[in-house]
Amino acid sequence: MSKESIKKEANQYDKIFKENIDAVIENFIHKILKIDFVKSEKITFKLQRTREREADFLKKITDKKGNNFILHIEYQTQNETDMVNRMLDYCSLLLHKYGLPVEQYVLYLGKDKLTMPSKLKYKNLQFHYHIIDIKKVDYQTFIDSDVPEEILLAILGNFQSQNVETVVQNIVSKLEKTIDLSLESEKLFQQLLILGRLRNLEDQIQNIMNSISKYIDIKEDFLYKRGQKEGLDEGIEKGIEKIIVNFLMNSKLTLEQIAEYAEVSLTYVIAIKQKNNL
Repeated sequence: MSKESIKKEANQYDKIFKENIDAVIENFIHKILKIDFVKSEKITFKLQRTREREADFLKKITDKKGNNFILHIEYQTQNETDMVNRMLDYCSLLLHKYGLPVEQYVLYLGKDKLTMPSKLKYKNLQFHYHIIDIKKVDYQTFIDSDVPEEILLAILGNFQSQNVETVVQNIVSKLEKTIDLSLESEKLFQQLLILGRLRNLEDQIQNIMNSISKYIDIKEDFLYKRGQKEGLDEGIEKGIEKIIVNFLMNSKLTLEQIAEYAEVSLTYVIAIKQKNNL
C-alpha cells in the first residue's frame, strides 16, 4: 500500500473517532483509562510548534479528589517511531499554556504488533506517556454498552477465544437493537465496515457487508434522496447503477474503490451488489 493510501485510510479512522468521541468519552475515561472524574471541560489548542497539528482529544478534567489536569489522547493506526518525541512536544506546550499536570494516552488501533516506545530517559530528562492497545481490551467492555458509537469499538477489541463470525454477528445484532434503521444507522454500519479492516478481517468483511446490507434500503440512500431533491429522473439513477454493476462484474476493484469512482456511498454499492446477487 502506498504512503498516500495509508494516510488516506488513517484519516478515515481518525474521522470516525473524532465524530463519535463525544458519545463515548465519559464511559471510555471510566472503563479504559480508569479515571474517576466529576467534571470535564473541552479545550481547543493548536500546537503550532508541531506544524499546526491539532491534538486528537483534549479536555480539562476534575477528578473526584478535586485534582485538575489536562487529558490528552491521540489515536494511532501505525507504529510511529517518533511518537515519544511528538508526545513530549505536546506535553511541553500544554504545560506552558495551562500550567496544569498533563495525562497523556495513545490509543493504538493498528493491525501490527505495538512497537512504539512510550518512554524517554536521558541524564537530565525522563518522560513517559501511556499506550493502550485496543486489541487487548475485552470486546465485551464495548458491546455491553447501550451507546451505538461505543458498541462499534467492540470490532477492535479482544475476541478472546470466540469465533470471529459469531462476535461480528453479535455486534451487528446489538447495533440493530440500539439504533433506528435510518440514514444514521447507515453511517454507523459504514463505520463498522471501515473499522473492521483494522482487525485484518479481509476474509470475514464480505460476510459483515452482507449482514449489514439487508438492513439498508436503496431508496433511503443519500444518492437516491439527492436525486429526488434535485428533480432528477430515475434514468440517471439506473445509469449509475449499471456502472456499478459493470465494475462489480468486470473489475478487481474493492467496494470502497467502486464507491469512490462512482461518487456514491459504500452502502449504496453494497445494496446494488446485494440486489443483483453479485
